[in-house]
Amino acid sequence: MATSRNDFHNKFKDGDIPSHVDFVEIFDNFVHRDDDKADFQMVETGTDNEHYITPALLKSIFQNSGILSGNCYSPYKQYEDDFTGTTIELEFSPVENSVKVFKNGQLLEENEDYQLNSETGIIIFSEGITSRNIEVNYWFKNINPTSDNSDSIFGKASIPYKENFSADTFNDDTITLKETPLKYSVKIYKNGQLLREGKDYSIAEDSAVITFSAPISGRNIEVDYWFQSSISLTDPELNTKYVDLTTKQSIAGNKTFTETIESKGFIKTGGASNQYLMADGSVSNSTSSDYDAGHSPFGIPLTGGYQKFSNGLILQWDYLINGSSNYTFPIAWPKRVGSIVLSTHRSSSGNKGFNHVFNVTGTSYNAIIDGSTGYMFAIGY
Repeated sequence: MATSRNDFHNKFKDGDIPSHVDFVEIFDNFVHRDDDKADFQMVETGTDNEHYITPALLKSIFQNSGILSGNCYSPYKQYEDDFTGTTIELEFSPVENSVKVFKNGQLLEENEDYQLNSETGIIIFSEGITSRNIEVNYWFKNINPTSDNSDSIFGKASIPYKENFSADTFNDDTITLKETPLKYSVKIYKNGQLLREGKDYSIAEDSAVITFSAPISGRNIEVDYWFQSSISLTDPELNTKYVDLTTKQSIAGNKTFTETIESKGFIKTGGASNQYLMADGSVSNSTSSDYDAGHSPFGIPLTGGYQKFSNGLILQWDYLINGSSNYTFPIAWPKRVGSIVLSTHRSSSGNKGFNHVFNVTGTSYNAIIDGSTGYMFAIGY
């Protein structure tokens, strides 16, 4: 049994010195943020009662509730029109406390009007019923929630909702709900009387529009239903507080990451998938390898090279082996060359102003140097 805080306080009262046993007891009563943290496997096993659950794990639990329980709860409606008898067997075993039984739209009271066996799904009425329409609304455990014809919301959350339409203002034959209801979850009451789906109204699949068989006016309408949520909690702003793996989101503000961030690729807003995002926020159509040192061999003499920068600037150099000749740049300039500088490779003085270039294009140039060999350095973009 855990020791209360007051008992711990008394161990230090009036300058008392705690014993080794006291310290052991104190530390055993603290929760360690790492050692005592639960993981998903502990929750799935469901036998550990000594670890704590973080909000992040709780969110994951909600999202994977179907996986944890081995099934998923689904709503259902069962009709027995013009029913005569004392017993109804439900198509599925209902979830406890989920059953509502209506006779001609009037809600019946469990234990007073009927008895229910949740394990067998059998309803026994206290008195015999003759020629009445019976509707049973309930939830059941869907044992195959991932099948193509399943109506469950496997691994996702459902949220109950209620919409009211006043008799003073409502006069129409349709209602558009704020959310798309989960199939079989809708219940519509007109002045407290349950309406019959398929008879008094209809809802197209995956639609939020309710169409009544005839216009309704001067009546209070209440629509109770469940809808599938894209998040796992009822907080409507949750998807603006956390980064979701599938939802499109805008992230603002300066973010500090404590670990390495890895991604297969980034596409800047307004950019394309074949562009690369540079560190300064610009984009480039060149391959990322253009910006490493692999294209910049500084093995001079006898070789040339180039270096690209993310802002588009390019440096190029070459070793000249003829005093007067036409040379090709190591790479073509995408736009233009800005400046070319020549120097002679020699151990003595030459003619001043002799080194010069002409016929400069985006791919080549003519160089005249005061010697048999020399160097070229150019800058452009």
